[in-house]
Amino acid sequence: MGRLRSLLKSWLPHDMKKSVQRIVLGYHSHAPSFSSAGEDMILRHLIGPDKRDGFYVDVGAYHPTLFSNTYFFYLNGWRGINIEARPGSRELFNKVRPGDTNLEIGISANSGELTYYVVGDDSTMNSFSRDFLEQIGMLGEVKREIPVPVLPLAEVLERHLPDGRAIDFMNVDVEGHDLQVLESNDWGRFRPKFIVVEDEQVDVEKSEIVSMMKGHGYEVCAQNVIILDKINEYFLLDRTL
Repeated sequence: MGRLRSLLKSWLPHDMKKSVQRIVLGYHSHAPSFSSAGEDMILRHLIGPDKRDGFYVDVGAYHPTLFSNTYFFYLNGWRGINIEARPGSRELFNKVRPGDTNLEIGISANSGELTYYVVGDDSTMNSFSRDFLEQIGMLGEVKREIPVPVLPLAEVLERHLPDGRAIDFMNVDVEGHDLQVLESNDWGRFRPKFIVVEDEQVDVEKSEIVSMMKGHGYEVCAQNVIILDKINEYFLLDRTL
């Protein structure tokens, strides 16, 4: 990284150098956010801005760069596991993020298949949860229903998490299926330091997700509003560490 800084300094005009630094050297004080609502910068603040060798797990990764809570970290040397159920998604992840393990599969309580409700080939609102789509008024937008293979999160981590590798943070964004994803993990074995998860319950005291994760030793350390009065995002910290 030091050599890259030197090359930038010697080869590029000052204004252009600053722009490239902001994109390539993401730790710059004016680092870009690739998330839809600044989640990567919140995580950067919680984790610390200088960590270069972290590991993430992104369930419902959607796209390698767009609306990504992990791409900023990838640019800064982190690596991880991206999990996206949308058919055809893996090819682009492998092209753009070859350093990651990229999986085209859904996550749920049991191995098998689940119905995947496709709002659009590139939609962020595709979901395994019919109830969620009905709740947010998008059930009528579903174009087709297809079977998609699913595995429990614990099984995926058993297969793909490198031996001895700690998970610095896990992102879960699966449009109403988030609780089922978290329930499918083995919390005795796989414990991210931080978890970011969306929840349709905006009252933290009534959140099933927060309640369950408290039972596993996690506590809310930050919140983010995604859709006012409809969807919140909770940042959870492993308080056992």
